[in-house]
Amino acid sequence: MAQQIQDLVASIRKDGIEAAQKEAEQIIADAKAEAAALVEKARKEAAQEIEKAHKEIQTRDQSAISSLQQASRDVMLSLKKAIQAELDRILATDIEKAYSSKELANVIITVISSLSDVGEKDVQLSKKDFDQLATSLKKELGEEMKKGLEIKAVPSVRSGFRVSEKDGSAFYDFSAEETVELLRPFLSPSIQDIVFKAEQ
Repeated sequence: MAQQIQDLVASIRKDGIEAAQKEAEQIIADAKAEAAALVEKARKEAAQEIEKAHKEIQTRDQSAISSLQQASRDVMLSLKKAIQAELDRILATDIEKAYSSKELANVIITVISSLSDVGEKDVQLSKKDFDQLATSLKKELGEEMKKGLEIKAVPSVRSGFRVSEKDGSAFYDFSAEETVELLRPFLSPSIQDIVFKAEQ
């Protein structure tokens, strides 16, 4: 009987140890599988983070390049505007100089001589030009003035002159400002071709 008890205890012990070993092996296998899954998950997350960082860097780089390109375009447009404004200023100054008293009187006489029905017209000048030219113009345009042509100073003309219908229905504007506006479309393309040729 003692032998049976010993055999029983040995069998229980053997079964318990085998069960414990199997359980331990299962726990180890589960732990290894879980560790492998965690490592794989960590690898995937790390790869995603790296990819995300690369995309952010590319986006930031592209944004920086786009900003630089836009800034470059803005600078070129500002430069073009500044050059055009300076050319307009120079053109206006030169036209005002060209409309000095002697030349202005000759231009007025030529224009009036080419018009019909001068009796219905006014020659409008700045106060300064009127004071300087009235006498010589009245002398040169005496016949036209007998027909009704009037020469007068008006505050709206700074330089140059206007020939206006007396009823105000129409006028020919030969002021320096209007002459600049008339010449600008013809001047700008040629200046732009010279100044901005390298950009194109």
